[in-house]
Amino acid sequence: MTAKDNAGVKHVVLVTGTTGFVGTQVSLAFLEAGYIVRGTARSLEKGKAWIAKFPQQAHNFEIAVVPDMTAANAYDEAIKGVDIVAHTSSPFHYEVKDNEKDMLIPAIQGTKDILAAIELEPRVKRVVVTSSFAAVCTVPLLPHRGHTYTDDSWNPVTYDEAKVSDNPGFVYCASKTLAEKEVWNYVKEKKPTWYATTLCPSLILGPPMQPVSSMDSLNESMKDVWTLINGDSKGGAPPTPFPVLCDVRDVAKAHVLAVQKEEAKNERFLTISHHFKNEQIIAIAATYPELRDNLPDVSSFKYDPGDHFGTDNTKIQTKLGMTFIPMEKTIRDTIDRLLVLKKELSAR
Repeated sequence: MTAKDNAGVKHVVLVTGTTGFVGTQVSLAFLEAGYIVRGTARSLEKGKAWIAKFPQQAHNFEIAVVPDMTAANAYDEAIKGVDIVAHTSSPFHYEVKDNEKDMLIPAIQGTKDILAAIELEPRVKRVVVTSSFAAVCTVPLLPHRGHTYTDDSWNPVTYDEAKVSDNPGFVYCASKTLAEKEVWNYVKEKKPTWYATTLCPSLILGPPMQPVSSMDSLNESMKDVWTLINGDSKGGAPPTPFPVLCDVRDVAKAHVLAVQKEEAKNERFLTISHHFKNEQIIAIAATYPELRDNLPDVSSFKYDPGDHFGTDNTKIQTKLGMTFIPMEKTIRDTIDRLLVLKKELSAR
């Protein structure tokens, strides 16, 4: 679907989780492509903070307050008059006290709720869901040397396994897997009039443009990079559990292409651009004079692609025409933005 219908009226995109790291870039990508965006936020204050950060987009942006995405009928008002849905909202954090309450139920029920709401709005024709490489890989087998993951690979985890796990990362992977399966089960059983696309990005880096109140309130992937460069990792680079990445701007672009391309209808795409190790981020950070004293010595590190699994992103390149931002640019833009953000927050 293009940005306008045949009469020249702009299509409306509902973006869930607009104020988050991914949701912000997805919203901006649709706005820049000429769509109207209705973004969900947990409170009016958070929605207003987003608009204040991007005032140039205010004329094509609407706030829809959804305090709890797991509540019954959570999206029933927000869905009205919408043509396209980009469901980016899902919990990702390591502070899990109750596996079901903190991670599994929000991800799965949030997906069920958005699907139920879509049933109420016959205008909806395209639905894009931000899944994850977590729904692709077999976690217990990592680093799974010699294996290549594709768009058809699925994490075999079950709800019962995740419910009792003491590994927050494993529980997160389960939440994304089970939430994405809700989408495809719905499509198979209900045969809706709209088309679904799921995107499975890996670790997402790139400049964090969402409103934040402190460095501690950054999303997890940005906190991880900040920890690498702020002195907390001076004793040595931490392990890289998921050595694959994609730039958040490429993830956002993929959402727009998924809506615009006929080839994306009812398809699943592995959304990965590069393989990496934390040592490579540190090596790039070492070219910043102000960061050198914060960093461990990684001068002897040599990247070995055979040290972990492989991935095949041919499908997203051929069907969607995706091209990817070079890895070094992604890392530099991430570091640059984090340094600016730290300065801005310190000046408050």
